[in-house]
Amino acid sequence: MARHTKASNKSNNAKSARIISVTSQKGGVGKTATVTNMAVGLVSLGYKTAIVDMDAQGHIALSFGIEKSNLKKTIYDVLTGEAKMRDIQENAFGVDLYLSNTSLSELVPKVMVNLNTKHFPASKYLLKNAISQIKAHYDYILIDTSPSNDIITMNSLLASTDIIIPVLPEGLSIDGIFETIGLIKSIQEQGAKVNILGVLPTMVQDHTNLHHVMLQDLRKRFAESPDIKVFDTVIKRAIRHGLAQTHGKPDINKAPEYLSFVKEVLDIA
Repeated sequence: MARHTKASNKSNNAKSARIISVTSQKGGVGKTATVTNMAVGLVSLGYKTAIVDMDAQGHIALSFGIEKSNLKKTIYDVLTGEAKMRDIQENAFGVDLYLSNTSLSELVPKVMVNLNTKHFPASKYLLKNAISQIKAHYDYILIDTSPSNDIITMNSLLASTDIIIPVLPEGLSIDGIFETIGLIKSIQEQGAKVNILGVLPTMVQDHTNLHHVMLQDLRKRFAESPDIKVFDTVIKRAIRHGLAQTHGKPDINKAPEYLSFVKEVLDIA
């Protein structure tokens, strides 16, 4: 895969963003933290970056110090045709944000009632169509996803060019990797052009024997799978990551592991 750089974007008049979903069928593996820190890391390196929040918990807003209950319009309104992406755009810490809140949970029942009608003729491509409004303006668009296998997650995957799968090196989380890979391979078999960039170990406590053993086992398993890599970067469990999210003040200087990860991603995407 050709390296994606600012220089290549500037020389290409038909610039179009790489669209990366951070996804897992298992919750609590650091998806939102990964998206947040990737975004501020990319911005720190000079890349025009946006986040689309496709999780009804709305934690991207909180991570950037925005009160989600005060949002007048969200990604839900865009997906239901009540707004354009420009109508919901926020900006914080240099990142353009297309946010969600609990209203997104209403999308599935609304789509199911109107499935294949004029309201939702292509329900799996609502997000892809929405992102088409903005993708020429960015180098990278990151999508935060929910740990579910529904039409919202399917929209996220089908809108993406690439997938990153975060994993906590413990049994249930590792099981979630294979569920996620199976889902992605099923849409690839249906013709979707989406690439798995790799698996990112997160919240690793390297002083514990369990995490050390599971991480080594994870690398061994995927060493035999040339199309899926485990990233060299390991995101360790750190109080500072949680504090940054809680206070809504992401700072890549306080998350150097994520900056290393961003640079590793840039080498392949």
